Amino acid sequence: MTPPPEELAPDPPGTPPSASAAPSGGRDRVLQALMSLIEDLTVESEEAGLLRSTLEHAVGGLDLAGGATLVLGPDGELVQAAAHRFAPGLQAAMDLATESLARGGPLVQDTPEGERLAVTPLRARRRNLGALVLHDRRVTESPIDDELLEVLGKQIGTGLENVRLYAELRASSSRVEVLHRITAAVTSGTDLHTIVPAFASEVAALQPFDRLACGFVNDTGDYIEMVSHPEETSWGLGNVLPVVGSGPGFVALNNRSVLQRDLVHEHRYLEDMRLLEEGLRSYVLFPLSSRERAIGVLALGSTRDRAFDEGALARLQPLADAVALAFENLRLFQKTRELSITDEVTPLHNHRYFHQALDRELKLVNRYGSTLSLVFVDLDRFKPINDQYGHLRGSRTLREVGFLIRAAVRETDIPARYGGDEFVIVLPQTDGESARILAEKLRRLVEGHTFLQEEGINARLGVSLGVATYPAEATTKEELIRLADSRMYEDKGSRRTGR
Repeated sequence: MTPPPEELAPDPPGTPPSASAAPSGGRDRVLQALMSLIEDLTVESEEAGLLRSTLEHAVGGLDLAGGATLVLGPDGELVQAAAHRFAPGLQAAMDLATESLARGGPLVQDTPEGERLAVTPLRARRRNLGALVLHDRRVTESPIDDELLEVLGKQIGTGLENVRLYAELRASSSRVEVLHRITAAVTSGTDLHTIVPAFASEVAALQPFDRLACGFVNDTGDYIEMVSHPEETSWGLGNVLPVVGSGPGFVALNNRSVLQRDLVHEHRYLEDMRLLEEGLRSYVLFPLSSRERAIGVLALGSTRDRAFDEGALARLQPLADAVALAFENLRLFQKTRELSITDEVTPLHNHRYFHQALDRELKLVNRYGSTLSLVFVDLDRFKPINDQYGHLRGSRTLREVGFLIRAAVRETDIPARYGGDEFVIVLPQTDGESARILAEKLRRLVEGHTFLQEEGINARLGVSLGVATYPAEATTKEELIRLADSRMYEDKGSRRTGR
């Protein structure tokens, strides 16, 4: 769980302020603040608590002097909804917030006292809901910039819209308790595969069905990733459907529902025949919409024909609207978590995640009496690429190496960038001989590859490898790492001498 802001260690003296310029200081602080804030969005269900908690996490996580959250009242005037250690005059904040809302974007103002006042609109569904005001006594070292302000404004605005929508449903619907449980099911975990079964159980109280699936459009917008219930089922064509030609794809592209009354008499989409072969006769598809665009699809199928009608559409659309924001917050949380464990240059895990994963896997080895191998990988002839062609091309080369490593290892293996041009691979349930076979496969793959071909450089690299096995050759994590590292340097030395 994300630690509270006051427990975060301060940056060391001289740490640059911006997220892009501070690899382990400012960026980590911004990331921790965003993760804490996103967690608030999935936990807080009341407007006052959401605004208070998100403000405190923004101020504390970014090490600011204070802040205030303003919301637009029924008459369109800004009113203070939350404040945390906010020192500047409220009227000055109101004036700057009004100007920010009129411009439709963040504003940063340096005061004559050498301090900084920043404002960003809180927006959802292209509507202004209020403004976030942040006060920093630093100017030259302030982490506040327009990009960070826009992210904060969108996240808090989305959360505010979410709790307001939930409040409206609670006030107007006799099914409030069911909706509460459904929303709680969506926010009960951080992985779709564990959330969907609980979500499906609660939806069944509103509408009987035989199969449920939730699908989300991928980042490139060309396919939809589906998670289905019951387990071991899918939505016709497996866990991935194309956007073009599929029913969920049509819903995502057009942001409107689809009602299929009887598959025996009508086939409109690619997966319809397969669904019929699997026993479904009718289904309904709802868009999961956020900020006036469909981010995903909710699908319900039945083995009966005409199991869904216009009444079901009207009854379930508010449900889809209510959970859409919760699902998006979950996906944003997952992406933020991925950023914290992913290397900045390659598609592999970073050094921090490697140590976390190795600790976890070693505990499993000890518990079940299995084995584990570690492979250290160091690139030969990489430095001349950096020196001759620059760090940008060097980073592209490392990225290509990362993809080659991903292609060489198994799905259960854990590849990571250790640092510089060194990589490491954790091989669970793998003995030394099997690990050496995989390492040699990787060596052939990298040494047989031509790097930077599209730029006409056509560079070639060598690979030095070190393999160690736990517990056969090392009895502690430190010994395992040290042995694999030393064997990698032995391999490098033997290759230089031609042995």
